[in-house]
Amino acid sequence: MRGLAFLMGLSFTLELAAAEILFNEDFSKVPVGRVPEKILVLGGDFSVQEDGKERFLELPGKPIELFAAMFGPATKAAVAVEARILGKRRGRRAFPAFGLGLNGVSGFRVLVSPAKGKMELFRGEAKLRDVPFRWERDDWTHVRLEMNAVADGWRVEARAWSQGGKAPAKPNIVWLEKQKPLAARATLWGAPYAGTPIRFDDLRVLKLD
Repeated sequence: MRGLAFLMGLSFTLELAAAEILFNEDFSKVPVGRVPEKILVLGGDFSVQEDGKERFLELPGKPIELFAAMFGPATKAAVAVEARILGKRRGRRAFPAFGLGLNGVSGFRVLVSPAKGKMELFRGEAKLRDVPFRWERDDWTHVRLEMNAVADGWRVEARAWSQGGKAPAKPNIVWLEKQKPLAARATLWGAPYAGTPIRFDDLRVLKLD
């Protein structure tokens, strides 16, 4: 039922319904304490953990740095990456940051940054754009990043929404890129600035054409 609810929450366009799934991982069959072989950890002590009947990939609350992992096949454009991510604040001022990326670690990355009240889009280390975003604490956040070729370059779109809410009909962030993307794997990102673990679940990479 959890997988069905996730699929329904992401089916906000006919495009998604027709998309080919290139990678899918819900961690339900991965032993606790392990990392699936198809996920490459680039930094941080990621491992599969369990809460009740639900399993997920978890990044511990320490050390407090920005960490990443790669997954899925190498892709360029006409592709989307999506996941559910749970981070919790500590006290009133300590918040995590988390997100997803395309085209490898030097490619595009969208971060939900609750301490700033924003969603931020980066290419490599350069911030391209940010928009206001209301984060619902203690609730899973759906994050989706996609890239499509258009007549004058590549269109990058990012969305995020609370699991208890509706997917936005329009992207939170849109960016038109002129530089040709490199073929590389999708990424997930977590910065446990609150000193609390960050959980990742239902990782998917979709081919859009």
